[in-house]
Amino acid sequence: MMEASVRLNISDDGDSEADKEVIGALDALVNGFISPDKAAVYIDTTIAKDCQEAHVSYTSPSRPSLTSGGEVNRTPSTSGWLKFLWDCIAKSSMAIPFDHSGQDRLAALLLELQRLPRHDVPELYQGLEQWLWEIDQGHFTGTRQVETSSSAATAYMNFSAFIARLFANGIVETSRLCALIRPSPFALSKPLASTRYSDPAEAAQHYEPYASAAAQWILFAGEDLFIMCQQNVILQVGKQKWTRALWDSWKAKFLIIAKAEQFSSQARGFATRALERIAETERSKASSTSVVEKFGFMSATE
Repeated sequence: MMEASVRLNISDDGDSEADKEVIGALDALVNGFISPDKAAVYIDTTIAKDCQEAHVSYTSPSRPSLTSGGEVNRTPSTSGWLKFLWDCIAKSSMAIPFDHSGQDRLAALLLELQRLPRHDVPELYQGLEQWLWEIDQGHFTGTRQVETSSSAATAYMNFSAFIARLFANGIVETSRLCALIRPSPFALSKPLASTRYSDPAEAAQHYEPYASAAAQWILFAGEDLFIMCQQNVILQVGKQKWTRALWDSWKAKFLIIAKAEQFSSQARGFATRALERIAETERSKASSTSVVEKFGFMSATE
């Protein structure tokens, strides 16, 4: 069965020709017209060429800014390109359904970018994790708009599926963005009751977007999260400790959600699938090359 095409809708009226080329490559990648390795080379070449040309020419702008005299001044800003690329990738992930193969291709693109040979343009492809955190705070958990907007809730779920894929594949360490742990409302509240909403139906309504996003982490990174909990991994940022008790608390919450009529059929379905994945993970033998080794996490059991 052929997948439906995805419209990313990440273009802007002020985009330069180079911007449009990068966006076009992302669109073609997500919809399966080019492979991740070819997309990586194309995007890298486009950005490197633009940055190198900017060193020579300050009168033919691709990403212009105005000087105090009102003239256009072009600067060879690799950091500006990085922010543009990371923003495009993050926003693309929000538009791609969580179960669409375009999510896997987008994650593979980042892996291919990391494999490219280094060249003279400095700073290329650094700082993605920080930018993803800023996207998360600005669009989702920091503003809580997912509780009032169905489109924002869907975008958050898709975004969570994407960053879980990045984590599980050892591409980017995104665990502090995990919807399963603090400060996510999934971790801080109960499915059917909270300090803000005493009515179970109202509490469930506000909790559901975070529960759906949390389920994506189990579905796409469950094995690695289980290993982290088994090994009592400690992360420096926020001093988050991953334990078997934490894992069991997720299981208990998904069990409540799967059976509670206050949640939508979609949320109950995600919870059921998460529980199935949890059971499957607990039965299977852990991979010998988990993210604990890939990212150099500290284990309290060592």
